Amino acid sequence: MRYFLVFLLFLSKIISQNIDERFFSANNYYDSSNYLESIELYEKILDEGWESSNLYYNLGNAYYRQGMIGQSIWSYNKALRINPRNSDIKHNLEILNARIKDRIVLPDEFFLVRIYMKIKSRYNLEEWLFIGSIMIFISVILFLLSKLYIFDNFILDRSLMVFIVTSIIIHVIILDKFLDENDNRIGIIIDNSVDAYSGPFYGDNTVLFNVNEGTKVKISQAHNKWIEIILLNVLSDKRLRIFSRFC
Repeated sequence: MRYFLVFLLFLSKIISQNIDERFFSANNYYDSSNYLESIELYEKILDEGWESSNLYYNLGNAYYRQGMIGQSIWSYNKALRINPRNSDIKHNLEILNARIKDRIVLPDEFFLVRIYMKIKSRYNLEEWLFIGSIMIFISVILFLLSKLYIFDNFILDRSLMVFIVTSIIIHVIILDKFLDENDNRIGIIIDNSVDAYSGPFYGDNTVLFNVNEGTKVKISQAHNKWIEIILLNVLSDKRLRIFSRFC
């Protein structure tokens, strides 16, 4: 058993070194302006199940250099999910969002929703889980202290209540973030001029406008050849419902 574990550790180290070598090779291709070659290597690393914020960020840069706006926004979004406080990623997403052809300006969300979304996007899922665990640990300690005290302690009781309520709120955020990150209905449009119709149930199904490359959407429902999609803002998840149709 011991030799088997040593073998696994040795094999893991070799695989890791191989991934690092390919990552550096992809970076060298990028630095030499061989963007297609760098994209190919980055994507091969992803296909093998390896992910990192730097990997997605570099892939997004390579996509951008090739003029692939939709794929670049997708890659930056993946990088931002892993490293949500990276200002470079946010800056690049804002630039690309402004370059979307015939960009649709979505209405502002209710201010409480904006505050919640800002708080939610401050940390990634693993960081929220860590924060939630700390809050539960402190709540348990305060609860035990409150039971050990012979006399009533107003401050201790109120502190316990605050930590319990905060812990519940944090775990609601964790659940919301988990469901959001595992929602396979969210994606990025990578083709230009995707027709948006009035819908299969309204009017004469005329084209209202076009949804272009780089637009973030969520599939709401499907009916025959129709799909209802929700337009999402790249950064703030503002939304607007429209219909599109499979050809």
